[in-house]
Amino acid sequence: MADRSAEDAAEGAGAGGTETPFGALSVLVIEDESFTRMVLAKMLGTLGVKAVHQAADGESGLAAVAAHSPDLVLCDVEMQPMDGLGFVRALRAGGEPYRQALPVVLMSGRVDGDREAQARDGGADAVLAKPVTPASLREVLAMGLGTSLPA
Repeated sequence: MADRSAEDAAEGAGAGGTETPFGALSVLVIEDESFTRMVLAKMLGTLGVKAVHQAADGESGLAAVAAHSPDLVLCDVEMQPMDGLGFVRALRAGGEPYRQALPVVLMSGRVDGDREAQARDGGADAVLAKPVTPASLREVLAMGLGTSLPA
């Protein structure tokens, strides 16, 4: 963890001493498309997130949650062998307080009333339309902090 401490120190000293509110967040990105995963990780880094973990499907996402205890999960809906809805159901099934409270944002190219209802019924906290933009990502990061950002 020495690398993270060095990055945190550099963050506080860099850019005129300004510090991003997202620097302390740990985010898990679960996405089967490696290019999209990379783009999301870079966007998160640009927004100041220092700890970005990645997984390629729901099953590896569950293992990553256990290994890294993220503050927020961004998860694609359509993946194989375990999709995003299956990931959320499995995550919430254990009854463990951390897993029940962990914010999960599903990402989908199709966001409508049915998809949102399906996601919420499955235990997700929100649905984010793809392609993801820095502005929409910033909003879900604020949710991970439990705050709302000024307009």
